[in-house]
Amino acid sequence: MSVNKVFKTSTMAIAVLLAGCTSDYSGNRYDGATVGEVQRTAKGQVLSLRRVELKPEHSMAGTALGAVGGGLVGSAIGGGNAKLLTAAAGAVAGGIAGNAIATRVQDGVEYTIKLDSGAVVTIAQAPTPAISVGQRVHVIYSQKGRSRVVLE
Repeated sequence: MSVNKVFKTSTMAIAVLLAGCTSDYSGNRYDGATVGEVQRTAKGQVLSLRRVELKPEHSMAGTALGAVGGGLVGSAIGGGNAKLLTAAAGAVAGGIAGNAIATRVQDGVEYTIKLDSGAVVTIAQAPTPAISVGQRVHVIYSQKGRSRVVLE
């Protein structure tokens, strides 16, 4: 297999793996741990919203995957002692790229909602589903601590 084919194949594999490292903050997403879990729901109306940035918690998974993939790509380039240097350089570059992808800031919306009980709550999530001021919503409280807003 040529160096060019190894590089292209490895780069595609790394991109696919790192894409899985990004977080999905949508109100439409259920984490595997919450599937089948009874959740408390409160009805309310959206009072206001504002655009925010959602920054994931730092995870070593993206950095590690990028470093491994970069090292593999780098090791396919050069020969002899140069192969060690290109593998090391690839691992460093891949780790930096993997970390950047895994901790990428995403667009979000902060919703302030007046519940039918009279309480006011604020929740930030991805802009899907699209919810507007004045709309009736359900605030779904997970037992695991991740709440979300969906249309009523």
